[in-house]
Amino acid sequence: MTTSVICTQCGARNLATQAQCRRCKAPLGEEVVATATVRGTPTSTLLQERWAVLGLVRQDEGVRWQAGHDVERGSPVMIQLHQGAGEAMREVEGQARSFAELIHPGLLDVVGVVPGDEGVSVVMDWPSGARLDELLAARERVPLWVALALMQDLIEALRAMHGAGYRHGRLDASRVLVREQVDGRLGAALSGVWLGPDAPEPAQDYRAVARVFGQMLGVQERGPESDVAGMVLREIQGRVGEDAGAGIAGLVARMLAQDAAHSLINPREILGQIEALRASLDYEMMCAVEAGPFLRGSREDDEAARREEQPMSSVELSAFYIDRAPVSAAQFFRFASETGLKLDEEWYQFNAPRGAGELPVVHVTWREAYEYARWAGKRLPTEAEWEKAARGTDGRTYPWGDAPPNAELALYGENPAPGVPGERSAGRSPYGVEDMAGNVFEWVADWYEGTYYNEAPPRDPGGPRRGTRKVLRGGSFAHPEFALRCATRGRYEPGERRANHSFRCVWSLRDPQPR
Repeated sequence: MTTSVICTQCGARNLATQAQCRRCKAPLGEEVVATATVRGTPTSTLLQERWAVLGLVRQDEGVRWQAGHDVERGSPVMIQLHQGAGEAMREVEGQARSFAELIHPGLLDVVGVVPGDEGVSVVMDWPSGARLDELLAARERVPLWVALALMQDLIEALRAMHGAGYRHGRLDASRVLVREQVDGRLGAALSGVWLGPDAPEPAQDYRAVARVFGQMLGVQERGPESDVAGMVLREIQGRVGEDAGAGIAGLVARMLAQDAAHSLINPREILGQIEALRASLDYEMMCAVEAGPFLRGSREDDEAARREEQPMSSVELSAFYIDRAPVSAAQFFRFASETGLKLDEEWYQFNAPRGAGELPVVHVTWREAYEYARWAGKRLPTEAEWEKAARGTDGRTYPWGDAPPNAELALYGENPAPGVPGERSAGRSPYGVEDMAGNVFEWVADWYEGTYYNEAPPRDPGGPRRGTRKVLRGGSFAHPEFALRCATRGRYEPGERRANHSFRCVWSLRDPQPR
């Protein structure tokens, strides 16, 4: 027997001294278990010779949540053990088998129901992703747009669960899996269900979602009487307009309300309010890019192509969200004000954060763009992510297709300054991303290397480990037509500033690593 820490994300066994999982790099909790090895899997219990019990995640009254591993499939599972015996457990078993027939993208599939000496174990599939509590422990918060999208997923899942006559009753961040491939994008799915008598009212589940939403925004409750709605408002003030901020805080307050006259428990109404709030967020909006392959680079027969854009090849990317528009001058000004970044007079010559704050910020270095992204809880896109968001999966030349640009599709040529993002909606990318060709030249995360495409990994490339210049993409208001091609690669030293240099951010479960 050995003392180990079991990763609840992938099931790997780690030394008790490790802070991160050796396999998936997820942060490790404090649960230390004594384990043996069965069929190569560290475990102390094996259910039906298939599901290995790896370690305790949480103990509630009468219910134990355990990380597990499917020995046959080699994949993680979550095991909900309902403790008890006799007729009560036979009722739990029957309900569990009935619940297993409920299929919904926001509910993790039940793959096994196993009665035993301690009670009934409900085994749920645990696909690739990250448990929300572990994700928040590593990153502290989730961008507002993503938090609203995940909240929407949870409400949809509860609507399906409640509609089938079930309740969750124990919903918190540890029961939420943020995963790829929820309707083709990053999304949230629920694990667990209330089985047995004394099921709570649906309102309890909706109150739990409101608290989880607050946690995603960085709210830390100090006790049951905490003003979660007020803390949410303080977290988002300045990032959104006053009306949007009040609307978000009001939604949280109504979902948390205890009295029937003021509480909001109608899922259709909650979903409608979330959709309306997301539509009002303007520059906080992000676009979902699904996981999967895309064609990167330029074809051999493309006469406009440079050698650095070749060879064209299929590259596999994990799912991510990308800002719909470049970061605005007003957003960057708030970042500078909160962090103490000194903006020189020349910055104000090119940016008017109060007079024309909706315009893309310009005259920023790569380091400033990088620091802004960290402050916002996001990061800069890799070259590959930027290119997929711009052109989709079919290898098109421009975001709108293969037709050459014109003034209705992009702002380019010899214009004196950037324009308001979104004014040329016909030029949007297949994912709805604005101004990926023209307007402003955008910093990305990668160092530039002219031969990188020949040696880059085929999945989630993070760029070279080192270099002297950083890549920019998309061309700008001052660039010729050639620079607007999705495959065109620009490069500047990271400390340089230009009147057309800007950026946008992305968010994903894991950060691609340079190699």
